Amino acid sequence: TSNLIVAADQTLLAQLPFNFEGQSGHRMLVRYQEIPTTLVYAILAAEDLRFFEHQGVDTRAVLRSAWANYRAQRIVQGASTITQQLARNLVADIGSERSVRRKIREALLARRIEAHHSKQEIFAAYANYVFLGANAYGVAAAARVYFAKRLGQLSLAEAATLAGLIQIPGRGNPFKAPESALQRRNVVLERMLRAELVDESHYQQARSSELVLTRPHQPYGSLAPWITEEARRWAKSSHPLAFAQGGLRIETTALPALSALSETRAREYALALLDTEGEPAQVGAVVFDHKTGYVESMIGGTSWQESRFNRASQACRQPGSAFKPIVYGAALEAKIITPATALRDGPISEYDPSLEVYWKPSNSGHEFRGIAIAQDAIASSLNTPAVDVYDRVGGAAVTGLAKRLGITSSLQELQPLALGASCVLPIELAKAYGAIARGGTAVQPTVVKSISRRDISMVEHTSFVDPTISAARRLDQISKAAAGASERVLDEGTAYQLQGMLRAVVTRGTGRAARGFSIPVAGKTGTTNDNTDAWFVGFSSRITAAVWLGHDNPKRGLGPKRDGGRTALPLWMAIVGIAEASGEGATVPGPAPSSLEVHRIDRDTGLLAAPKASALELYFRPGTAPTELAGSSRGEGVDFARSSGTF
Repeated sequence: TSNLIVAADQTLLAQLPFNFEGQSGHRMLVRYQEIPTTLVYAILAAEDLRFFEHQGVDTRAVLRSAWANYRAQRIVQGASTITQQLARNLVADIGSERSVRRKIREALLARRIEAHHSKQEIFAAYANYVFLGANAYGVAAAARVYFAKRLGQLSLAEAATLAGLIQIPGRGNPFKAPESALQRRNVVLERMLRAELVDESHYQQARSSELVLTRPHQPYGSLAPWITEEARRWAKSSHPLAFAQGGLRIETTALPALSALSETRAREYALALLDTEGEPAQVGAVVFDHKTGYVESMIGGTSWQESRFNRASQACRQPGSAFKPIVYGAALEAKIITPATALRDGPISEYDPSLEVYWKPSNSGHEFRGIAIAQDAIASSLNTPAVDVYDRVGGAAVTGLAKRLGITSSLQELQPLALGASCVLPIELAKAYGAIARGGTAVQPTVVKSISRRDISMVEHTSFVDPTISAARRLDQISKAAAGASERVLDEGTAYQLQGMLRAVVTRGTGRAARGFSIPVAGKTGTTNDNTDAWFVGFSSRITAAVWLGHDNPKRGLGPKRDGGRTALPLWMAIVGIAEASGEGATVPGPAPSSLEVHRIDRDTGLLAAPKASALELYFRPGTAPTELAGSSRGEGVDFARSSGTF
């Protein structure tokens, strides 16, 4: 049967053909009670008028066809009953040649089928499996293919048309041979009239009607196309045999209305973002609920029709400063730095022997502060402090944390990694930020909630906090959650410190355009050389989202002043605003874990602030907070050797 992909609200997103053992097409199973009487009568008239009277083999029909074939001295008439035809359809090795041996095998199997199944069950199976042309197997699929209707909507003429196709599904295909299909339809109607299965007036009305065909609307790609395609790819790769056999119901996390609004907004925004040569930008974005893992909207580009390459899940691009939270996170976790650690912000000149060039990273604006505490350094996206942190903690710790957070792309353990010089997928970076937003526990963004076949569950990714699932499914998921708690990939205290640092990006740093956003959010901007890539990745108390803007050609820049804060952040706010339309968001960060302690910190030195001085409230793991008061004579806590120099 056909594979169905549906949205979270059960809206049909795609109907995909099965492709198994040499057959490919669509089939939708129906019960006998769902087949309208007119269609039952039409099939009986066309194929087996005495179906409800014989026991699998119609002796009268056998004798009648034998006499007709004898008189013609060739086979001109068959006598296979519906049950015999079903046997031939279900058992491939019976064969299709016209021979006495095949007829005997058919008859024996038909008798066995009749002995174990009711007439209604046999008829329904036949109606579901018979091939009717145009890749349609079964009457329900054929009704949709030729008339874009459900079975109950078929007219008498349309029912007779489908019944007539059973004998000539190829050469009677109404789309290719309408005259042949019309002629066969009328033959079926005449048989129905002779058998008194239809009265004269209805017969005349049906016979005089035109053959009106309507190709069905193809939903694939019309709603939430990027999630639909991701779900199809995942289901096919994870369950190849079951997918080929068909009959799967693939329930996705897609919210069609939200997806449509987000896609429209992103497309309009990116197409208006012209570079110096007038070429519009491309976009990749993903929005997911980090509490459930459900991907609510995904945008793989400006046009699904023009390109199905998904830039949210397939485009590996340098994240720039959006990677810095992982660098700082590794150092915080190792207790090498705290949010108050004073970091050197000055010129760097490192020789790269492999490229035979000097690497000289600078800040936006090409100015240096000399010293900046870690929280301010990440908030203002200062580059040389990030390199300082990378050097202190080491590349192995950084790549190790990145992998734990969910980044699987290859990362080079070189200094430029501190500034996001290794490419990642947007969905990978969103996954990493989602783990930070969750307090350090892993999250797996998923587009598939469940896969089932005939009410038998095959895959269950639903969350017990999902309000749409049944009580039984919720109880089952609660049991699973209790048995296997979410994997911890980052210390809770470190995750909270990172949340605070990313909140500072929004309140006073490169993401301050989101300071007045409808709900509290935190995140990080990212920009690569020559504004080739612009990023913003961040989260609310519920939603994590990543937005990338750029060109498919990585050598093309977006244009002057088109960095992450000024280019990606406005679109991020737009699509997150759609997802969080209620405007109800908890504080970010939320309540601090009991493992942390809070201190008032002097921003200039990273030391404890004097009682009446202005200060930042920062959180520390026990034993890591500064102990010296800013302005004291000893000056402990600041490495002046690192901070000396003119910048």
